[in-house]
Parts: sequence; C-alpha cells; structure tokens
Amino acid sequence: MVRALLLALLMTAPAMAQEWHVLRDRAFGYSVPVPPGYELAMRPEAGNSRIFQNAGGGILAVWGERLDGQGFASLVRNRQKQDERGGWDITYERTTRDWASYSAVQGNQIRYVRAIRSCGDGVAFFLIDYSRSEKKRYDPIVTGMVRGMKASPRC
Repeated sequence: MVRALLLALLMTAPAMAQEWHVLRDRAFGYSVPVPPGYELAMRPEAGNSRIFQNAGGGILAVWGERLDGQGFASLVRNRQKQDERGGWDITYERTTRDWASYSAVQGNQIRYVRAIRSCGDGVAFFLIDYSRSEKKRYDPIVTGMVRGMKASPRC
C-alpha cells in the first residue's frame, strides 16, 4: 500500500512541481487554476471564454455564462444534454446549490466539466478533455482545478 502510494506520488510530482497560473475573470467573478503545459489557443471575440491546449492534445475550456432566468441545475443539465447529443456518455454527475460536476467518455477520451455559481447570476465553467490512457496522470490535475476554482469574494 505504502509502495503504491509512493509510486503514485512520484509519477504526479513532475506535473505538480511545475507552475500553475490562475485565470481571473472579473466580469463573471471567478478564478480557476490552469495546469502547467496548457497554452492559450483561442479567445473568442465574445471575451467570456478561453480555450487552452497542451502539447499532448489535451483541451481545457474555461468560460462564464449568465443564468438569464433559468436555474443553475437547469443550465448545467442543458450543458450535459449538449454533450450527450455530441456522443458523450455521462458516467458521473453531481449537482448542488452552488456547484456541479460531471464526467463523460467518448471513445478513448474522458471529459470532466465543473460549474460553480459566481457573482450575481453568473456561472463559471471549466471543461477538460484528455485520453483515457492518461487518467491516472490527470486525476490530481482535475482535483487541483476543482479545489482551486473559486467565485470572487467581491463582485
């Protein structure tokens, strides 16, 4: 048991030792840590989203949305339905009053989506796609992003 834990720690240490940076979005009132190795690939004209990519082809999208009269759970469920229509099979989902997460698989890809309530009627999302073969390497990365994603204390 100790040996397995030590091996897992050694395998994840290089990824955790590199520098993470924090993306802050004042308009939607949130911050989210961006893992090492992810570079900005696109920032659409609307300005409320960013798409990052790493050398291995991993994708990270971060964006904000407004509830516009719909409930938080409904907004997240609509996002899930969009993924299901795109061929993703939902494997895990959990929604609370202030946050929601779900995972999905498609072929050899895993998708993890996290949403949190942010300022006012704002909702912040991140979506990360990666290969199933890299699940063990990505588990601490996803955990770090989930723990580090925060609504701004001041809106």
